Amino acid sequence: MLRTTCLLLVCAISVTHQSCSIGPQADPHGRAQAEDQHNYHEACVEGLRSQIRKEFEASLQYLLMGAYFAQDDVNLAGFTKMFFEHADEERGHGIQFIEYLRHRGDEEINLLGSDPILPILGKNTWADGEEALRDALEMEKIVSGSIKKLIDVCDNDAKQDYHAADWLTGTFLEEQFQGQRHLAGLINSLSTFRRDHEHLADWMFSNNLLSA
Repeated sequence: MLRTTCLLLVCAISVTHQSCSIGPQADPHGRAQAEDQHNYHEACVEGLRSQIRKEFEASLQYLLMGAYFAQDDVNLAGFTKMFFEHADEERGHGIQFIEYLRHRGDEEINLLGSDPILPILGKNTWADGEEALRDALEMEKIVSGSIKKLIDVCDNDAKQDYHAADWLTGTFLEEQFQGQRHLAGLINSLSTFRRDHEHLADWMFSNNLLSA
């Protein structure tokens, strides 16, 4: 009777140990991967990772622009509001790229690299609102150009990642072009303001931005 009980106990421990095995070694087939050799190309993935830095660099630049116009001796709250909103938008773009890479099966952890993230234009002061708006337009064109090059990397004669190219075109280029058109319109409107109200132009335009 005692021997039978011991045998049952040993069997129970063995079954329990086998059923509790977890981790990648538990399945003889290994871990399942979302990426596949037909659509996952390292050059495209590396470009997507690099774009994350650019989005956060643009976000940081917009933060500095917003902070500059928030100073008490500048005090143009409309420009501050707009640039802080742009900073949030660019940060959101960076997160979208991270989410997309995870969706495609990329497992890289060091997505931002080891170098410090710096403002994309390397500026922290502006002569007036128009200079800042023109810098914003230049920055958006830099980002748009980077995305265009990335599309070419992801979809070319050698390698075709149609999904990534379509995602970049439909999600980001459309938004970039709309943003560029909006900024160009703001610059031209401010320039018109300045012709008739040289000393009050930035203040009047800032108030318009607050109510937008």
